[in-house]
Amino acid sequence: MNTEKIYLVKDGSSRYLVEVIRSMGGRLYIALHKDMVAKYAKGDEVKEWSYDVGRAEEVEFEALPANIRRAISLNLRKL
Repeated sequence: MNTEKIYLVKDGSSRYLVEVIRSMGGRLYIALHKDMVAKYAKGDEVKEWSYDVGRAEEVEFEALPANIRRAISLNLRKL
């Protein structure tokens, strides 16, 4: 799997991270992350992990390619 592009998408008041991933077989996958910070327990300790958005290109939703917008729209309806 190879991450081709990372977008930090602004859609109105919402912000989310979109990763465009291509498999070795050439298939394109979209990973949508609404929560960019996660907390988890490791033993008695609570740790925090966050996505590195430094490599992400910040864009408006309408500026994304049509196929990516369509995939995001289909996924957001399911949430």
